[in-house]
Amino acid sequence: MKYAIRAQPRIENLRLFWIILNDGSVEKQEPDGREILASMKRAVMVDGEVRWDEACYCTPPLQHERSTVYDQFFNHMQIEPLKDTPTVKGDPFWEFLREYSNKESDQNPEARVTTHIKHVPIRIL
Repeated sequence: MKYAIRAQPRIENLRLFWIILNDGSVEKQEPDGREILASMKRAVMVDGEVRWDEACYCTPPLQHERSTVYDQFFNHMQIEPLKDTPTVKGDPFWEFLREYSNKESDQNPEARVTTHIKHVPIRIL
């Protein structure tokens, strides 16, 4: 099933989010890593809020995605079933992440970020 998601980004963690989205950590996560990566590439920013659509077939929706990735980088997630094709207009979140991470790197080139993703195995019945 497809869901529409709205969430507030945790600004203090966005540089780490950019790193794990680009170093393969998220993409390798099973069963949902590729969908998380694709979702973030099509997500948009609207008035400081990130909006995207995502396919998930678990109950409750996005439980694994939230426990392993999203809850580290977003607050106040709202998840609703998507009935129609999404037509959300806004600025690309992917570009926002890139620019924010580059700005952070430029301001503190000595900063090192350790990649950390929590792996939670799931059992789909």
